[in-house]
Formats: sequence, structure tokens, C-alpha cells
Amino acid sequence: MTKIVSLPANVPENIISQKIRAGGQICRIAVDRSKCIGAGPCVAAAPGVFQLDEENLAYVVDPNSTDEDTIRLAAESCPVLAISLYDENDKTIFPED
Repeated sequence: MTKIVSLPANVPENIISQKIRAGGQICRIAVDRSKCIGAGPCVAAAPGVFQLDEENLAYVVDPNSTDEDTIRLAAESCPVLAISLYDENDKTIFPED
């Protein structure tokens, strides 16, 4: 049975950019824009998934545009750990505690 993943209702959209990903281990990608410093390695690693806005802050564009390994690499490349990855149970995959 496939679990339906949804976005948390209590997260302010101006602080967190997040989207649901179809299938795979990574089901939700979130960028904490209050942590983002606009360094851009996430965009370099996965330009279809992440972009920088006019404030030079990262946001999620298309979470299905690349494979999970590339998404994880992009998240790991963030120097301030502003990107979080979640599984279907909303358990954090990255960054690990």
C-alpha cells in the first residue's frame, strides 16, 4: 500500500520552500530559506530541482527532475545544511541527527 505524502500545514511558505517528490526513498525536499546564504552548490548539482530567486535564496523548482543520488549530493553540498530530505513517514533522511 502506497502512503500519500503531503506537505506539513504549519510551515510558513516564505521561510520554507518545499515540494513532494513522486516515488523513491526521498519523498519531500525542503529548503530553509532563513538558513540559506545563496552559495548555490545545490543549483550547480541539481539545477532542475533548485534555483536561486531574486533575493539569492534557494527554492525547490521540480523535485522529480533528477535522481535521488543527485538530490542527496545537492543537499550535502549546502555549506549551511539548509536543505532537508524526508522519507514517506516524514522522517529526516538528511541531515542525519
